[in-house]
Amino acid sequence: MADSATTPRRRGRPVRVSREDVIAATTRMLAAGGRDAFSMRKLADELGVSTAAVYHHFPAQAQLFIAVLSARAEELPAPRLPDDPRERLIALIGYLIDMLQELPWVAELLVGGESFGRAALWILDEFIRNARRLGASPEYAAYMYAALWRFVLGELLMRRADAERAAAPADARPPRWTDFVSADDLADFPEVRDILPRWSAVREMLPCDAAIARFVDGLLAGIDTLESGAQGTDRH
Repeated sequence: MADSATTPRRRGRPVRVSREDVIAATTRMLAAGGRDAFSMRKLADELGVSTAAVYHHFPAQAQLFIAVLSARAEELPAPRLPDDPRERLIALIGYLIDMLQELPWVAELLVGGESFGRAALWILDEFIRNARRLGASPEYAAYMYAALWRFVLGELLMRRADAERAAAPADARPPRWTDFVSADDLADFPEVRDILPRWSAVREMLPCDAAIARFVDGLLAGIDTLESGAQGTDRH
């Protein structure tokens, strides 16, 4: 049995790592595997340091994600936006969709609600400012953005599904739901039966920019209705 006094002491992991290296490694991991594949322990393993070295810079995972999003935002090119406030709102949402399509892991962090980045704050601030130029109150402008954010998430999901379908070999391409509907399924639903043969054409009728414009116009047409409805509720 070896004498403990002469046995070489096993060296632990380094306890220091730079803040920049932590952010860079986190960005790589999120881009490769998304949020679900990330943990502070895996990050420490990636960096070859102790978890304490990571927590020294970022005591909470949410703080780390905020730093990552803010750093990534600094690298994004600023979009050229039109002067007209309505057109500016449409362009902002289009830019948000295009940006998040290229960076799906960013969308995953934002959906969680625990993280934000300067890009998101800049877009939100610009959106509210221009909605107010069109007559919206600050509250209604924020409501407009929240409603459009849900459209953004739906558009991103559809784009991802379409991209995965297009990338699959033709003989292994997953079918669409319309391929499974039978005549028996449609017997009690005449409206669906009549439109179903044209469903693919319907999907192509409204490109993303046109859809955004219609959503924006609908929300602008409802300015003040949210507040008046809330006041009416308060009176009862």
